[in-house]
Amino acid sequence: MKAELKTAAVIVLLIILLSAGCARRRAVMKDTFLLEAQRGSISAGPVSERILAVLPFSIAPAFEGKGIVSRTGENQYESDYYNEYFVSPAPMITERTRNWLSQSGLFAQVVSPVSSVEPTVVLEGHIQRILLDIRDPAAARAELEITFFLLEQHKRDRTIRFKKTYSVFQAIESGSVRDYMAAQSRCLGDILEKLENDLTLRL
Repeated sequence: MKAELKTAAVIVLLIILLSAGCARRRAVMKDTFLLEAQRGSISAGPVSERILAVLPFSIAPAFEGKGIVSRTGENQYESDYYNEYFVSPAPMITERTRNWLSQSGLFAQVVSPVSSVEPTVVLEGHIQRILLDIRDPAAARAELEITFFLLEQHKRDRTIRFKKTYSVFQAIESGSVRDYMAAQSRCLGDILEKLENDLTLRL
């Protein structure tokens, strides 16, 4: 009888502990965000017969996670556990870039690496910085820096046709995360607009 009581007590204790753990997990609330970058208009048609493949972008290790990174001091950074990107920055910005260039009309087709279509040019990108700079709380700003490489495809060989780094920032009126995401979306749109203009001159 005593053994049965001990077993029952252990089971009750486990249920209490598990219930408490579940309650703590439910109490953790996170807000998730996506960057948006919409072109003002869609081009009527392609200006070249080139086929562009947009490869997955790389990113500096400090910014590869989903948590929004804030710069709080000269060499101090922190990642926000409760506010994060819905998709990690590298694949999200890769997709936004692919969609933007698809609508630009600069290429006959814009494809992903898994497409069976053979590209004639390839775009690579490296995200060097994506953060909220709050070193001066009265002058908070979103910062985004990306380096692009446009490569000419020659069978299995590739040669660099164009390379450029774009670094932009947008001031944030308030310190809210929603305002930061809106500003960061404007940064991305600004960079993609500049990239499109530069590619137009080189095709």
